[in-house]
Amino acid sequence: MKHTAFFSIVILMLSSCASDTYMMVPTGQELIEKSIAYHDPNGNWSDLKATFLLEDSLPAPRESRSYSFSLDNTQSIMSYKIDGTSYVVYHDSLQVEMGEITLDRALRSRNYYTYLWGLPMKLQDAGTNIDAVATLEELNGKEYHVVRVPYDKDIWYFYLEPETYRMAAYKFYQDEPNLKGEIIYLDGLTEFEGMKIPSNRSWYRTEKPEFLGTDKLIGVQQLSK
Repeated sequence: MKHTAFFSIVILMLSSCASDTYMMVPTGQELIEKSIAYHDPNGNWSDLKATFLLEDSLPAPRESRSYSFSLDNTQSIMSYKIDGTSYVVYHDSLQVEMGEITLDRALRSRNYYTYLWGLPMKLQDAGTNIDAVATLEELNGKEYHVVRVPYDKDIWYFYLEPETYRMAAYKFYQDEPNLKGEIIYLDGLTEFEGMKIPSNRSWYRTEKPEFLGTDKLIGVQQLSK
């Protein structure tokens, strides 16, 4: 009877430890919330009014470019400027100031800049489905929390530092079975109005070792009136 009681106590202790360990594993949603708390602790993204100045570094023979885009998130306005082209997207309408661009392309550009430069905050947008179960994965010799977010046309994975929850990289697959997609490594931080914005984004293909380019954030300025 004493042995039976002893083993029962051991089993209960092990079950309790396993339960506590399970409860300590954060969900994908909790990890994203922690990452948002790191990158935008004061919740300024939704009211952001700023101009982003950028340069890209492209593999030869393509030439690098300087350009800028501005966001007024309170009014859902995005404007874009590069040599020979300037336009403004207001909600889903387009005003071309210089050059030529179609509405469809301008909307894709608006979605691209607001999504990528608004991460991880954009993962709280309505309709975003964050997988509940997160994983641990090694990337370039370091272990990260990985959060999976499936969309209609592609599947995204976000790599977060375990210590700070800084977003260190993300990748997306357009064809996951064949690992066809791109991975983007984030380097450096630019602080603006309490936000910590990744400074450099270096793009590579996932299905083969091909460098696609680096987007370099030169600075962020208050949106001029």
